[in-house]
Amino acid sequence: MAEWPVYKNPQELAQAVDSWRKAYHSQFLVMFSSYWGGFVTDPALWGVPPDDHMVHRGDAVFEAFKCVNGRVYCLEPHLERLKNSALGLELPLPEVFNQTLEIIKKAYELGGVENLLIRINVSRGPGSFTVNPYDSQGSQFYLTTAHLKLPKEETYLKGVTAHTAPFPAQTSFAAIKSCNYLQQVLAKKAALDAGADYPISFDADGLLTEGATENAVAVTKSGELIAPSYKRILKGVTLGRVLAHAQDLVKEGLLKSAGLRDITKEDLEKEAQELFFTATTFDVLPITAWDGRKVGTGEPGPVAKELNKRLHKEINGDNPFTIDLKGGQR
Repeated sequence: MAEWPVYKNPQELAQAVDSWRKAYHSQFLVMFSSYWGGFVTDPALWGVPPDDHMVHRGDAVFEAFKCVNGRVYCLEPHLERLKNSALGLELPLPEVFNQTLEIIKKAYELGGVENLLIRINVSRGPGSFTVNPYDSQGSQFYLTTAHLKLPKEETYLKGVTAHTAPFPAQTSFAAIKSCNYLQQVLAKKAALDAGADYPISFDADGLLTEGATENAVAVTKSGELIAPSYKRILKGVTLGRVLAHAQDLVKEGLLKSAGLRDITKEDLEKEAQELFFTATTFDVLPITAWDGRKVGTGEPGPVAKELNKRLHKEINGDNPFTIDLKGGQR
């Protein structure tokens, strides 16, 4: 039988920290924990109590957003969605939530890099291992920063492949960005096992929903840009900006219309001239093959390219959707 170390006090733990470090820790930068009441700059020391409801029940909500060249993109819509998700779980926001921007600025300063993926988790909190939410001793706020990893330029030029998830999407809690992502994990596994890059899901009625962590959008042969109804999907922040820019493309004649409506798998197979995903990390990513068949010409389409160009300009610009952490200007 192996002999495992037994750590009896903080001093013994501190002596063992160096042996805990892993190669993947190089991706991570800074953590703020309301449980500890401060920041941790050594990823080997990051942690959440195992009795926190987030850990053993998935009873928590989260948001992830990016900072590009020192500018946080769409912070307010992300925080608003976090509030709505917490409300949907009747999860009280901790008082420190009101200091989110100050925490982000300090984490940015401590991390020392310009391009970040920032994640906020609000949990029910620790207190027991039961399902009873009233056993928890108060909600907690965890913020982490990591290096922002973007797809290579060739990925946008070539596009990605999608595979239909082997089970119907469960849409009952689709509007809540909770930490229960088992369905998405298994859909992603199925796509990778099938040799594809991303899953794409449909509900029990055969209607398009979304990817694992991405919204799915179609452009039909007649020039309609269609995203699924918000009653079936998470209301994506990037998707919202895509739809706003798509309205400009309608005015300019590149699209006939743009909006939300239900679309079946069969209609998508017959009508889709372009398919693409939208998400915080990569903006717009064209899907050029789905279940082994070409989408449209099999190359990224003009609508996806144009939307990406406009998003990139917005993300790097001085406008109401960015906050400059270097100067604190909006």
